[in-house]
Amino acid sequence: MNPDDIIYEQIGLSLETFQLAAEQLDELMHHGADLLTDALLNDGKILVCGMGTSAANAQGFASRMLSRFERERPGLPVLALSGDGTLMSGIAHDTNPNDIYARQVRTLGHEPDVLLAISATGNAPAVIKAVQAAHEMGLCVVALTGENGGDIAALLEENDVELRVPADKLGLIQLTHHLLLNCLGELIEHQLFGSEL
Repeated sequence: MNPDDIIYEQIGLSLETFQLAAEQLDELMHHGADLLTDALLNDGKILVCGMGTSAANAQGFASRMLSRFERERPGLPVLALSGDGTLMSGIAHDTNPNDIYARQVRTLGHEPDVLLAISATGNAPAVIKAVQAAHEMGLCVVALTGENGGDIAALLEENDVELRVPADKLGLIQLTHHLLLNCLGELIEHQLFGSEL
């Protein structure tokens, strides 16, 4: 395979995965955006977390919501739990590395907040524990997963939403998660502020 083939294959697989996600997740995307928007309308906030590339996606989403995405508008209360390295290392040292998000959810989360949990495999232990903590606190969860949904899918409750990317390659799942987060951001902005930029 030559370098051009790699480029075309990656772009082709991405487009195919994007299309499948649009077809399979359309209704769930609306439901997930409704949950997130309702939290904001009821003086709640969105807590978002993930590990590695998923943490970067979480921080990017929080940045776009707190600052701006496609339009000038008031900032929205979205908190990326992965943003403070000192805090996370302190929790990991004092308790358990897998508690880095769960402890923050238990401390910062209150109804009607929503946890936006991102894990390409659905098996990130720290994200799993965050989902469990969210349920303990009475928070709904919107989970972005891939492959077979992993352990996170098995934990989700009736009022939660899973956006499972129909792919098994981590890079494709993470790239599609970025796209889904952009869609969620636009849906939230539209519901809160209308369609005018």
